[in-house]
Amino acid sequence: MNSALPEKGMSRDDVLAALTEQRAQDLKSNGSAFAFVYDAGESLRAVAREAFAACMPINGLDPTVYPSARRIETSVVHAALELLSAPEGACGTATAGGTESVMLAVKSARDFMKGRTKTPKMLLPETAHACFHKAAHYLGVEVVVVDVDPVTFRASVDDARAKMSDDVILVVGSAPSYAHGVIDPIDELAALAREHDVLMHVDACVGGFVLPFMRDNGVELPPFDFAVEGVTSISADVHKYGFAQKGISVLLQRRRELRDAQYYACANWSGYAIVNSTTLGSKSVAAMGAAFAVMGSLGKEGYRQRAKAMWEATGKLVAVVDELDGVHMVGRPDMNLFAFTTDEGDVFELADRLTERGWHVQPTYAYGRSPAHIHLTLDPGNAARVDAFIEDLRKSVVGLPPTGAPPEAVVAMLEQIGAGGAGGIDPGALMSELGISDGQLPEKSGMIHRLINAASPGAREQLLILFIGELFA
Repeated sequence: MNSALPEKGMSRDDVLAALTEQRAQDLKSNGSAFAFVYDAGESLRAVAREAFAACMPINGLDPTVYPSARRIETSVVHAALELLSAPEGACGTATAGGTESVMLAVKSARDFMKGRTKTPKMLLPETAHACFHKAAHYLGVEVVVVDVDPVTFRASVDDARAKMSDDVILVVGSAPSYAHGVIDPIDELAALAREHDVLMHVDACVGGFVLPFMRDNGVELPPFDFAVEGVTSISADVHKYGFAQKGISVLLQRRRELRDAQYYACANWSGYAIVNSTTLGSKSVAAMGAAFAVMGSLGKEGYRQRAKAMWEATGKLVAVVDELDGVHMVGRPDMNLFAFTTDEGDVFELADRLTERGWHVQPTYAYGRSPAHIHLTLDPGNAARVDAFIEDLRKSVVGLPPTGAPPEAVVAMLEQIGAGGAGGIDPGALMSELGISDGQLPEKSGMIHRLINAASPGAREQLLILFIGELFA
C-alpha cells in the first residue's frame, strides 16, 4: 500500500498484510526493551485487544447517549481512587494519556486560582516530566524550577520554600520521577503548599499502578498519595503499569470543585451546547474498555505478583551496577526504573554495545544535576530476562573507550540552530550528515548522542523539531 488512497478498495488480507509490513521494524514486546514497553504478557494483550475492539463504537463525547462510557470510565477511575488512598468526595477523569492528565491538572489549578494572581506560576522540580513544561507553554503558566539534591535527585524543599511567592498556584512532586525512579518528598512539599494555600499535584503517571502494590508487598516507601494532607490532585497512567493499551490515564482530584475547574463548557455557538471533561471532544472509549478488562483480569493479586517480580529484578540489576567497575548509579530508585552512567568510559558507546547485543535501552542527555546516563524501565517481560541482560552488561562495560569530543564545527552549527538560525539549513542534508536516513538512526548512534549531549537544551529542542519535521516531510 502506498501513501495514496487506492482507486479500488483492497482485500482484507492485502490490507492487513500491508499493515503488518509497515510494523516490521517496530519495537518488539519480547522482553528485550527497557523503554516504551509496559507489557504484562500475551494473554493480557489478547484480552485487551478483544475489549478494545468491543468498545471501538463508543463515543465518550456524550455519556447520556452512550451510558456505557460513563460506567466504564467510572469503574476505572474508582479503582485508581481506591489504590491511591482517596478521601470521601474525591473524583476523577479518564484521559488519553499522562500528558493530558498533567495539562488538565495545570488548567484546573490555573482556573481554580484565577482570582489570586494575573501571573500564575508553578514550582516544578528540574526532574519533573517535560509535559509540565508543555502545559505551562500552552496554558500561560510560568515555570519556577526547583533544585534537586545532587545525590538523591529528590526535590529540594528548602529551594521550593525560597522560591514560593504570592503568584504560585501549584506545587508539583513526582512519585516517582521518570529519569531516576525516585519519589520526591511529597509530604513536605504538600505541607508547603498547605501553608501557602495553594494546590499540590503528584505526578504518579509512572508509579500510580505499582507503588500501592509494592506497599502491599511490604516495601517501605515514602508517602506519595492522597493519604498526605495537602495533595490535591494525582495523575496516574493506566497504559503504563496498569498494563492497558495506549492511551488511557486518569487525573484524580481531591474535591469536586477542582474537577469542575478542569472542565470546559461552551454554549456560544449555533450548534449543540458542549461540555468536555478533557481536551478532546469526541473521546474514544476503546482504551478505557481495554483498561477495564485488563484491571479486572489481573485483580489486586495479579498486580502484586508483577510488582514483586519487577522490584526483585530491579534490585538484582542495581546490585550488579554497584559491583561493576566503570559504572555507577544516578540516584537510588524507589521503583522499577532507574538511571546509571559510566565513570570514565563513553556512556553512549555502552548504549551502542547493548543495542548490538539485542537490547533496547534509553540513552539520555545531561541536564541540570543529572549527567548523561542510560535509563532502564523494567516491566514483567524484561524482568524475566534480567539475568541475560546482566550477562551482556558485564561484557559490554569491558574496555569502554573514553568519551570522545564531538566535532566543534558541528556543535557550533547546532548552537546556531538553537539560537534561531535554522532558516537557511536544509533539514534533509543535516540529517544525512548525522547519518539519519528515512527517520532511522544508524546502527551505531553514539556519535549523534555525543553531539546532542554537547549542545544546549535550546539547540536540542530545535534539532528535534527539524528531525520530526523531516520525518514527516
